[in-house]
Amino acid sequence: MKQYFRYILAGGAIALLFASCRKKEDYLFSTELAIDTRIVRLAATADTTQIIVYADGKWTAEPVEEASWMKLQTASGDGKGSLRAEVLSNEGNLPRAVKLLVRAGNKTDTISLQQRGITPQIAIADTTMQSIANGGMLKTVITTNVPTDKMTISYRYDDPAQANWLSNVTITNGYLNVKADTSRAAAPRTGVLTLSYLDALGTTTRDSVRIRQHPGINFDGAVLKDFAYVKQMLAAGAIDENIYIEGIVISDKGHPNIGQNLNLSANKHVIDKTGNAVAVYVQSMDGTTGLYLKMKTAGDNIFSFNDHVKIWLKGASLAKLSNPGRAILSEIEAPMVMEKESRTTTLQPREKYMRDLTDDDLYTYVKLRDVEISVPSGSFSNINEGYIARMDCYPTHIRDINGNGMYMLTNNDVPYRRDGEQVPQGAGTIAGVLVSETMDRYGGNIGKYAIRHLKREDIALQNARDNGFSNVLVEWSKYRTEYAATPTASLNPLTPEIGNGRIYQSTKTGMDYTANGIGPGTDYNALLQEPATNKGAVGNGGWLCKNWWNTAGNRGEYWMIEVSTAGISTPVSLQLEGNSDIGGPRNFTVEWSASNDAATTWSSVGTFTFQDVANWSNTLLTQLPGHKVVNFQFPQAASGLNTLYIRVRATNKTAGTATNPTGGSISATAVSRLVHVSVKYNK
Repeated sequence: MKQYFRYILAGGAIALLFASCRKKEDYLFSTELAIDTRIVRLAATADTTQIIVYADGKWTAEPVEEASWMKLQTASGDGKGSLRAEVLSNEGNLPRAVKLLVRAGNKTDTISLQQRGITPQIAIADTTMQSIANGGMLKTVITTNVPTDKMTISYRYDDPAQANWLSNVTITNGYLNVKADTSRAAAPRTGVLTLSYLDALGTTTRDSVRIRQHPGINFDGAVLKDFAYVKQMLAAGAIDENIYIEGIVISDKGHPNIGQNLNLSANKHVIDKTGNAVAVYVQSMDGTTGLYLKMKTAGDNIFSFNDHVKIWLKGASLAKLSNPGRAILSEIEAPMVMEKESRTTTLQPREKYMRDLTDDDLYTYVKLRDVEISVPSGSFSNINEGYIARMDCYPTHIRDINGNGMYMLTNNDVPYRRDGEQVPQGAGTIAGVLVSETMDRYGGNIGKYAIRHLKREDIALQNARDNGFSNVLVEWSKYRTEYAATPTASLNPLTPEIGNGRIYQSTKTGMDYTANGIGPGTDYNALLQEPATNKGAVGNGGWLCKNWWNTAGNRGEYWMIEVSTAGISTPVSLQLEGNSDIGGPRNFTVEWSASNDAATTWSSVGTFTFQDVANWSNTLLTQLPGHKVVNFQFPQAASGLNTLYIRVRATNKTAGTATNPTGGSISATAVSRLVHVSVKYNK
C-alpha cells in the first residue's frame, strides 16, 4: 500500500512539473509599460533609489516639474530596466516630492518620488483669542515651521448670519495675527480660525483657535482717573467705582520675559507659565508712573507693546503693596478694554541712573545708564541646564558707574538667554520694564527693583571689557589645577587670573590645598549652544571649602581676600559668585579693614545669603541650580591702602536641610563654594 501511494505522489509531481512548464510558455510576461511601485519615499539624508521598469521596447522618464534637488541618473532604457534617481539632503526642511512620468509606446505611468524632512508643526498658544467690540488686530504666539503661503486658512462662524468678520491672517516674528471687524451686534459672536498644511507625504497638520468678540459695554458715566488716584486714593479690594484709566502698554502679549512664572503648588518640579501670560504693564501717558495688570486669563491679554488704551476698572480688584510702593490690578477681562489703538511711533524709554529710581518708576519703560554686568562670563542664564523645567528665571547682576546694583531678569523661554555668545563685558545701557519681584531660589529678597528686558537690543553693552567703566584690580575665576601638584605661595590653585592678591579660608592658610580641604568646584558659565549636553558645567570653574563654624570660639569662619589698593583714589567694589551645599553656611557678612591682627576693628559693608545647591531627587523651591552673584561698594576709606583686608564671614550657624532652607546648623563636612571673586574700581 505504501509503495502504491509513492507512485501516485511521484506521478503527481511530474504532472505539476509539466503543467508549470506549459504555464511559463503560455503566460510569458509581456507589457507595453509597467513599474514596480508608484510611490517611493526616501530618508531626509542624501540618497539614491531605483525603480524597476517593465517594457517591451524603449522607455523614457522625466520629472513633471523642475526639481533642483533631484537628478535622474538613468532616465531611459530598452526592455526591462532600472530608473535610477539621486536626491540631495533635505535635513532641516519640510518634506518634498516630485512626480516622474515614465513613457513607453503609447502608455504613460506616474511615480511620486518623496523625501522626508522635518516634521511639520503648527501649534497656536491660545485656545481662545478675545476681541473687543471695535475689533482690530489680534495676536497670539504660534510655533510653526510651515510658511504661511503653504498653509490652508479657513474660518468657521458659529452664527452663519454673522460671517466674514475675520480676515488678514499673517504670521510674523512668532505671532499669529488676525483682523477682527468692528461688531455692532448686541450679543457676542464667535468663530474658529484653522490653519492646516498637507505635506508632500500626504500627512495633514493643523491647529485651531476660537475667537470670541465681545459686544460693546455701556461705559456711560465712567470717569477718567489718573494713576496717582488708583495708587493713593482708591481703596484696596474690589473696585465699585465707575472709573477708567488711560495709558500706554509697555508689555507684549506672548513675549516670554514679561512676568514671573512660579512652580505649580501641586508639583514643585513643574513651572506654571500663567504668570507671564497674564502680565500686562501700563504706564501713564507721560511715562512717569505705571501699573501692573493681571488679566483674568491669558486669552484676556490682548495687548501689544505701545498700544494706547483706556481700561474700565469697575469690577477689577486692587492690591496695594509697600516697600516698594506699588499697585497691582487683577480680575481684568477683555470686555473692560474701552479702547485700544496701536501706535507706530517709537516709544522711547526714560533714561535714569539706578540711584535716581523711585517707586513711581515701577512698571514703566526705563533705560539704565552706564551699567555693566557684574560678573561678565558665560551667558544671560548661567544655570545647570538639567533644571530648566524646575526653575524659570535667572537674575543677572548688573552694576552702574555710581556703585549701585540690581538684577536683570531673564526667563528660560527667552531665545537668546543661552545662545552660545559671550555676554557683553563692557558698559552701556539696559532698557526694559522696571519691576519688583522676590525669588525664593535666590534668598527671597533680590533688591527693591529689577529690570526685565524685552529684546536683545535692549542690552546695549559694549562687547569688549576695555570699553567698560571698571578696572579689574584682582580677579579669581577658576581653580588653577596646573599649580595643584607643587603649590607655592605665588603659584597655587588660588592664584588670581588677573592682578595680584591672595585669597584663603581662615582655617586653611597653608599651601597643601588638598590636605587643607580646599578643592575644585563646578561652575555653569559654559559658552555652548542649547541644549547643553554637559548641562553648562565648567570643570574646575571654582573652588570649595568645608569647616565653617568655630565651635570653641562660637564664631563663623571666613574667606579672606588681601589686595593692595595703593594709588587708587576711587571707591573699590567686590563681586562674589557662589553657593553652598546642604548644611553649608547660608548667611554671610562682608567686612573690611586696613590691618589683620587681634586688635583689628572690622567695618561691615553688608550682608548676603548663599542658597543651597539644588538636590535633584528632592529639589526645594529655595534651592539653586547654579550660583548667585552679589556686589558690594566699599567706602572711600578702603582705597589707597597698602593692603586691604576683606572678610566674607559666616554670620551665624543657620544652614539648610533636605526639607527646610533654614532648619539646620552648619555641618563640619558641608562646603561653601566660590566660582568668581573680583575687586574693581572706576577708571
